[in-house]
Amino acid sequence: MTDNVVYLHGKPKEIAHAVRVGFRKHGLCEQLLSANRLTSQRFVLDAVTEGTRRHKSLIRSLKDRRSEIVLDTNCAELSGSGLFSGSAKSAPWAVKGRALEEADFTPGTNRSVIEPIARYAVKSEVTAILAPSHFLGKDNQRWLPIDLKSCEALRKALDQSGGGHIPIDYPVIASYAQFRDPHFRKSLVGELRNLPIDRIWLRIASFGAGSTGVGISRFVEGAADFHSLGIPLIADCVGGIASLAVTAMGGVSGFASGLEGRQRFDASNWLKPSAGGGGNGSKRIFISGLNRSLSTSEMRQFFDDTRTSRQLFGCSDPTCRGDIDKMLRSPEAHQAIQVGKLVKSLSEVPESLRAEQFLENYLLDRVKIAGRVDRIRNMKDDLRVKIGASAKRLELAYEALSGLHDRIGTFEFPAEAKFRCGARQIDLFQESSS
Repeated sequence: MTDNVVYLHGKPKEIAHAVRVGFRKHGLCEQLLSANRLTSQRFVLDAVTEGTRRHKSLIRSLKDRRSEIVLDTNCAELSGSGLFSGSAKSAPWAVKGRALEEADFTPGTNRSVIEPIARYAVKSEVTAILAPSHFLGKDNQRWLPIDLKSCEALRKALDQSGGGHIPIDYPVIASYAQFRDPHFRKSLVGELRNLPIDRIWLRIASFGAGSTGVGISRFVEGAADFHSLGIPLIADCVGGIASLAVTAMGGVSGFASGLEGRQRFDASNWLKPSAGGGGNGSKRIFISGLNRSLSTSEMRQFFDDTRTSRQLFGCSDPTCRGDIDKMLRSPEAHQAIQVGKLVKSLSEVPESLRAEQFLENYLLDRVKIAGRVDRIRNMKDDLRVKIGASAKRLELAYEALSGLHDRIGTFEFPAEAKFRCGARQIDLFQESSS
């Protein structure tokens, strides 16, 4: 049907949505792909040593679908004292017993991670690679000149290893305070201008799902400084209302979020080991009408107690889960399908109308739904408090983003993040078809 659409003023820029698979979600991702529950064709994979069985199987499935595969080197995690011994330790360039140090990013040495990363990317036949960069927050800016040189060295190593067709994307991983600082942004844009990069990924601490309307507005305004680079911008580890808002308002070209988690970047445990023992393992489901996650047990009780809650939040979409039980059993599939539909719908709206459509046809609708829920009588007190807080946050978000739109109007959108299918992947596809 969409192939027959005629655009009188040119086809609108597509919103790029990349799925971050995560270290333990290969099986889930492949399951959703097999069930045709993932509409996105862009995926971010973490590096793992020689590839586990599930990792190899997923890569094969993504290649068969000619998906865009972006490799995350996880160097930021491997260089953090609080993370190097976690899931990222399975990367081929991880060093047992210690975090990566500055000397590990000097190309041409025995310790260098640059050449192994290039060889891994070529062997894995990925579409693109995230440059090895680091979290710059809190007296950690010594990494910036090292990261800039590493990016240039990686380009050289890729070219020498037969990966000249693999573009490099640069992750800007910074604190919220840094991103808010116009001097920091201006200086960083100047440093990035001459790098051999295809895209910028903005991973900003304390931003993502659950961010306030004021926070989202500030992110959009800050991202606008990077538009002068003339390349696409991706909001990384961003979910919920924030992911759609920053794209619809013209801040970025697209966003990346996880199947489960990775909806918000939390840097609190990056510089020191976490003292906690992890979560309680309770499965959670994201409720878009409230812009928050709740445990599936809470939602099941909520659905059982009130018919109104089922009408407002229960999934009756036959192309999705179709009923509440399936929705709660497979919350990841429900969220993936709904996000895919929203991204597709917004992508079909011309940029000049996109912010208004988002505000009036999506966000305001969520405000009204949340307001209705707060009036339900038969609800547990703790859940009422959570929903009341969500309703207020949504209302304030609508006011803040409407104010931004009234004050600034439509931003000049950044470059479109067009779908990338590497030359090698096309060759493989053609070989398998012949």
